[in-house]
Amino acid sequence: IEQLVDRGLVRSIADLYGLDGALLASLDRMGAKSAENLVAALAASKAQPWHRQLYGLGIHHVGEVNAKALARAFPSAAELATAATETPELITAVHGIGSEITQSLEQWFATPANQRLLEQLERLGFSLAAGPAETTAAGGNEGEAHLAGQTFVLTGTLPSLSRSQAQALIEAAGGKVSGSVSQKTSYVVAGAEAGSKLSKAESLGVTVLDEAALRALLEPPLPFTG
Repeated sequence: IEQLVDRGLVRSIADLYGLDGALLASLDRMGAKSAENLVAALAASKAQPWHRQLYGLGIHHVGEVNAKALARAFPSAAELATAATETPELITAVHGIGSEITQSLEQWFATPANQRLLEQLERLGFSLAAGPAETTAAGGNEGEAHLAGQTFVLTGTLPSLSRSQAQALIEAAGGKVSGSVSQKTSYVVAGAEAGSKLSKAESLGVTVLDEAALRALLEPPLPFTG
């Protein structure tokens, strides 16, 4: 890599993916077989899960664990960029993500050079988004998923969260979002102009939350300190 940088051939992550085997093989201590393996590895890296792609961007303070939490809450680079630059409080609300990480993300996504990098990576074939399998597995079984096993139904318009944002936050905490109310529903989150789902929740005795109550529920429980 140092040789490529010294020659001015690599200035960003995206530049690595424009290199061919012949050029790589011409580098010191890099034979044809090693060059072939590197090209294959670079091609395979495009199919990595979204959280690995996010981690690979090298954003300050975003480690692999934090990248997983962010990827569950924001299933694409576009959604994460929008939250970072327009509604950073949604990022801070994700368990394990403090103000320092939020500020780092805000600065990174607001930088024109990084915006161009994301465009280049998309043109090179990176999804920069969660695939179907990742979306299905969102809110898995990790320790921070304190709402695991809880099912939510969203209805009406919330004051500051869109439907997709509320769903992302719930899933990041381990909960699931359903489209219909039943006796198995844990909570119904109701906003303005809530419809028949609210009425059904009340008839079934399902707990109804407003946005403030939802945000409180999303806060992870305090650790037991004795």
